[in-house]
Amino acid sequence: MPRATARTSLPGGPVPHNASVAPTPDELSADRHLLLARLAVATEASGTGLWDWDLRTDELVWDARSVAIYGLTGQQLTGTVADIDRGIHPDDRPVVQEALDEAIVDGDLLDVEFRVVWSDGSVHWVAALGRVLHDVGGAPVRMVGTNVDVTDAREAAHEQFADAQRMAGLVTVAEELGAAATVGAALAVVTRHAATTLGTSGVILCLTEDDGSAVTTLVDGALDEQTMDTIQRLPRDFPLPMVDSAVHGRPHFVPDLETAARDFPGGADVWRRSGVRSGCSVPLRSSTRLIGSLALGHRVDRHWRPADREFVGALAALTAQTLSRIASTEAAAEAATAVARLAETLQRSLLTAPPEPDHLHVVPRYVPAAAEAQVGGDWYDAFLGPDGSTHLVIGDVTGHDGEAAATMAQLRNLLRGIAWASGGTPAEVLAVLDRAVTGLDVRSLATVLVARVEQPPDGTGRRVLRWSNAGHPPPLLVDPAGRVSLLDQRDLLLGVDPTHPRHDHVVDLAPGATLLLYTDGLVERRGEDLDMGIARLVATVGRLVQGGVPLDELCDRVLGTLPARPDDDVALLALRAHPEDVPRPREAGPTAVPELPATSG
Repeated sequence: MPRATARTSLPGGPVPHNASVAPTPDELSADRHLLLARLAVATEASGTGLWDWDLRTDELVWDARSVAIYGLTGQQLTGTVADIDRGIHPDDRPVVQEALDEAIVDGDLLDVEFRVVWSDGSVHWVAALGRVLHDVGGAPVRMVGTNVDVTDAREAAHEQFADAQRMAGLVTVAEELGAAATVGAALAVVTRHAATTLGTSGVILCLTEDDGSAVTTLVDGALDEQTMDTIQRLPRDFPLPMVDSAVHGRPHFVPDLETAARDFPGGADVWRRSGVRSGCSVPLRSSTRLIGSLALGHRVDRHWRPADREFVGALAALTAQTLSRIASTEAAAEAATAVARLAETLQRSLLTAPPEPDHLHVVPRYVPAAAEAQVGGDWYDAFLGPDGSTHLVIGDVTGHDGEAAATMAQLRNLLRGIAWASGGTPAEVLAVLDRAVTGLDVRSLATVLVARVEQPPDGTGRRVLRWSNAGHPPPLLVDPAGRVSLLDQRDLLLGVDPTHPRHDHVVDLAPGATLLLYTDGLVERRGEDLDMGIARLVATVGRLVQGGVPLDELCDRVLGTLPARPDDDVALLALRAHPEDVPRPREAGPTAVPELPATSG
């Protein structure tokens, strides 16, 4: 070591600044031993080895700790710097040589990390620090430094980085779980990420039954048939960690089979048979209750670090949130399906088969909205009056709920009764209906169009269409030549002012003419006004009738222009007039009530 050239104190006490006292050899020896003792304590506490390399002779002096760090304890050494090559990993020798050369040439510090291979084959990391010492002429003559085994520190840093990466990966897990629509899909996401980040061999979701008496499991892993049968449904007191977590909410991190057999002796055979040697189970909690547990299995022993436990806990929280969302969605779907079935039953009771008057062909269609929970207020009706005239009705009650459907049923039945009993014109029927709506406190708004096909008593055999419109979209009339016109005369909708006058309108209904009544769901689109939708319908119908399409096919092809999942109900009622001497087209049997699309869900 270089000798100190100035001192401020000696073992005997402080020296005045203005004193000039040379230390004695005994004092120097005692001071040197004290410094060496302090250095020995410090290096031993830090696990640091010391070395001293004579650059002129290549002699290397290093302490026993440095020799041990290189894995060379007990080996015959030459005492030169060549000894270090025995321990350094062959791939890292060029790195070390370059760092040494750079330090010597530049007269700077040595700072390098490299691997050493011990005689037992294990690989360790060493951090070497050194300083170059120069003679009075400035030439490098020695390098002194330290060695430290940093294997554990590097592994810890690597684990910390891996743990941080793993926790950051939970963002991806959350995104994938957010897209999972079923419990099976959620389990697949958890299994994939647990295998990637923790090396698990399988995942089990253990779900508590509603009465708490048992748990059922969903398994994603390679288990034998006997084990699968055993764990498919387990009583609440079955001695397995995942059952205890699901029933009592206690987490378990089991490092090996011995611990499993000690803590859950009755379930140890299940572990052995499954091939699982270590595992963990953590509770799954919704915002209101304990819903089950998440269990992970390994086929090797595992020490569960705090970072592992934190990650599994976060994975369980995301899983529980997903299962709660799926359960809520499924419950809502079941409720919507029940409502849709109720609505379908109601609609079927109202959408009766059309009449079959001579020389008139009547075709009805109904398409419910895509949203199952919405009960439509759209309806159609077609019936023969006491005088044999054909009545056509189309209507739409505001709203999409049970109340709208009930109001729709009331209006339909009221209108039928008024038309049959009074024999009045369409305008008269609507006026009476409007007063009834007010008097009976129906409290709803509705658009309704009533039309009647009549034969005037003039002996000509011609037909006329008489109609009155209470705020409903205008019907389409197609003449025998295929020209489409809108019957766009409208009065106030029902439920606003029962004193408002209503008007009848009449137009000839020539043989071969087609009439199309519809509700607004056929023509309305998001981001588009009603006029654009009606113009599109006029163009579609005009194109189809020019091709001589039969009335049933015309209705189906018009409905084919709807979106795959319409936002609103659609009622459609079509009539085609045939010449008196040409009977209307007949089906193989009586005209049936049009089928509603099957309820999804």
